Amino acid sequence: YFGDCPICCLPLSLDTKKSTIMMCCSKMFCNGCGRTNAMREKEVGSDHRCPFCRKPALATAKEWATRRIERIQANDPVAMRQEGIVRHNKGDYSSAFEYLPKAAELGDAEAHCQLAAMYLNGEGVEKDKGKE
Repeated sequence: YFGDCPICCLPLSLDTKKSTIMMCCSKMFCNGCGRTNAMREKEVGSDHRCPFCRKPALATAKEWATRRIERIQANDPVAMRQEGIVRHNKGDYSSAFEYLPKAAELGDAEAHCQLAAMYLNGEGVEKDKGKE
């Protein structure tokens, strides 16, 4: 359960392709609200902004990484999980393991899932059926 869309208050789909997460505020919202926001922006001729916090959209990967680090410093579990996944996908399992447990401690269910997969596959940690 990913919770409800913070804009329309409808439950978010378990299919992650039907929702979007913005690193400016680490909020996940449904694609319907994202599409509606894009249509509104086009109608009034404004630049693309986050539909939740209204900060300008980020254009480059460097801007995304900078914003993610700012959110991590604010103890945002979603940003910690995202950083852990980025590092995991690069093959840097030890630094991924620095971020994922912190996100899990702060209540991020997806971080728990990522940690379980790391213990299952022995990626950066010793295989452990109990912790898996």
